[in-house]
Amino acid sequence: MVRALLTGLLGLLLAAVGTVFGASALLLPGCALIVLALVCAAWAALAGWGRLERRVAATQVVEDEPCSVVLEARTLLPTPPGSEILEPLASPAGRPARWRRRQRVETEVSFPRRGRHELEPARLIARDPLGVASRALRSAPGEEILVLPRIEPVRTTRAGGGPQALSRLSESASEEGPRVDFDTLREARPETPVTRIHWPAVARTGHLVELSLLAQIDRRPVVVLDATSPSSLEALDSAVRAAASLCVAFARAGGCDLLLPGERRPSHVDATLAAWPALHAHLALVEAGGQPVLPSRLGRAGAVFWVDAHAAGGGLPSSLARSTSACFLVTPGPASASSMFTVAGCHGRRLGRGARRAA
Repeated sequence: MVRALLTGLLGLLLAAVGTVFGASALLLPGCALIVLALVCAAWAALAGWGRLERRVAATQVVEDEPCSVVLEARTLLPTPPGSEILEPLASPAGRPARWRRRQRVETEVSFPRRGRHELEPARLIARDPLGVASRALRSAPGEEILVLPRIEPVRTTRAGGGPQALSRLSESASEEGPRVDFDTLREARPETPVTRIHWPAVARTGHLVELSLLAQIDRRPVVVLDATSPSSLEALDSAVRAAASLCVAFARAGGCDLLLPGERRPSHVDATLAAWPALHAHLALVEAGGQPVLPSRLGRAGAVFWVDAHAAGGGLPSSLARSTSACFLVTPGPASASSMFTVAGCHGRRLGRGARRAA
């Protein structure tokens, strides 16, 4: 409305000069400019009076995947030529508005990086035909969309590739350790073999006590995400994608556990992926500085895939370095001669006991 105001002020100035100095030739153009400013301002105000709605197809979308966005505008008067619709999510952002009271604009947008994104409101800028006045109609503010990390294929360098090959790699690595682990002591059952009786406990208590075996379900692989000190934001994003991709690959092959930064207990993901949507959303919000809290049983579980956001590896906890579980270190960067698989711009290599202590 700045141009309309300036036009009206110019008309007032001409009319005032004509009145003060008796220059009647200035009265007519002065009054004409005042009327023009009022008419253009009223036209723009009425043409921009209405409602602009934005509808996003989903509140959650995966990185770089297209998402449909629909803009619907309803105005009191048809928007005159020179008006335009601005959608910050689209490219190009602006497009001419049509000479209609109701307009609908459809477009597809994508987001290159995970996380919660606050959407800038869309605008319908209604102008009068002369471009003297304008009014902006905005969509509702505060709209958000959650961008999830994309899932990328896991390619093994030694077992042929694919989720099944990665699962076989994990199982074969786990079998190199002890075949039987013991969990806790409990009162012996009648059918308990003598070899599982814990005789020192029997001597102390006078009751038969057996060693309970670690459940077979605890032999499933565990994916751990360490975001303590990422090399960069790009490295952190690669590590998050790698953790998500490994989790989905193992889940489709039978199931796995996922330990996220700040969590004290791993979350189980089975072949149905029922728990995956909530974990996927949690991964989208992972920020730098998050450190996983290792449970005591992690060192006795199946193979551990430690995904570190630091390219050189930020270091393994001492409890994991002393464990008997097979351990794979996954870090951002290109594959090397020791790499056993690659995923989402990261590569994974097997760590022996000596390498774990050094890490």
